[in-house]
Amino acid sequence: MGGSLIFFNPQTEQGGKGSMLEGLFSPRGVAVVGASVNPTKLGYGVARNLVVSGYPGAIHFVNPRGGRLFDRPLYPDLQSVPDPVDLAIIMIPAPSVPEALEACGERGIRYAIVGAGGFRETGDAGAALERRCLEIARRYGLRVLGPNCIGYLDTHLPIDTSFLPLQGPIPGDIAFLSHSGAICEAVIDWARGQGFGLSRLVSLGNQMDLNEGDLLPATAEDPHTRVVAMYLEGVGDGRRFIEQAKAVTRSMPVVAIKVGQSEAGRAAVASHTGALAGRDQAFDAAFRKAGVIRARHSEEMFDWARALAWCPPPRGPRVAVLTNAGGPGAIAADALDANGLKLAALSESTRESLQTLLPAAASLKNPVDMLAGAGPREYADSLRLL
Repeated sequence: MGGSLIFFNPQTEQGGKGSMLEGLFSPRGVAVVGASVNPTKLGYGVARNLVVSGYPGAIHFVNPRGGRLFDRPLYPDLQSVPDPVDLAIIMIPAPSVPEALEACGERGIRYAIVGAGGFRETGDAGAALERRCLEIARRYGLRVLGPNCIGYLDTHLPIDTSFLPLQGPIPGDIAFLSHSGAICEAVIDWARGQGFGLSRLVSLGNQMDLNEGDLLPATAEDPHTRVVAMYLEGVGDGRRFIEQAKAVTRSMPVVAIKVGQSEAGRAAVASHTGALAGRDQAFDAAFRKAGVIRARHSEEMFDWARALAWCPPPRGPRVAVLTNAGGPGAIAADALDANGLKLAALSESTRESLQTLLPAAASLKNPVDMLAGAGPREYADSLRLL
């Protein structure tokens, strides 16, 4: 690689604007291929989540064995499924996926999610199978998310195409795109524990067709999303990712964590999704050029994402610090200086107003030290003045 941001990309077609993915993210109807009545099967989990999510469109289940599932018929094949069907979720073993994609194309379905693993990440035979699937998809103009992914969920539509355990995330305004399905599950659990919600969560998997360059602008167009967070193991098309990310970051913050910084990490990435991770310095340069904020770990990524989603961006570098102790105020002042910010000079009228609220011994300079006796009311009134 030699530090350059040029990576192997199985997709030669460009994905277009996010509106072109409307059938993926706002389908009129969904068919689950491989839906199962066996609760231990992933096809059962997808069917369950789709129904429980409250998805308002048509839901169809496909299994040649027939029967019923969640009070709906199991159709023998896609050709038997009634309209409308914009999206197929394919939950069958990898060797059978090409046939299922052919059926999608013949049925006129434009979008598919392939959940199975066993493709490029497993070696040459899996890579050949993935290329065959891509050839079929291109022939029919079928756009594919995956393989080796858990699908996506949208808490506002709502829809859940994953097989993850219930309960899912609460509705929120942070979107999360991830190369790792397991990271998606961990983020949902962590977000619920921290008390914040997600607008959309997308598992990218191997990115046989649709990649981060397609899905980032499509996600940024979602009216319920204020910030996009990303877990990246590599980038399929470096130049296109920079172009798309730069366009997105003009109006919406993007925070990313990029793994595979070490040789051991790059080897782990290759065995996970088959991605070529590239040199870390190249990603630093690419993120800076695109306006993507790079976090060091997941906690930092979501701390920043929440701050950017919930707090308006500052109009300048001047900051006021409100505290009830001198030590934390001094630490905050040093942190501001280290990050190119500065303490704002408070006007005489602001200091006079603070004086009417706070004890005589309080420091009215910035940092404003209300002293240890300050309670919620003093904080609220002082914040309104500042």
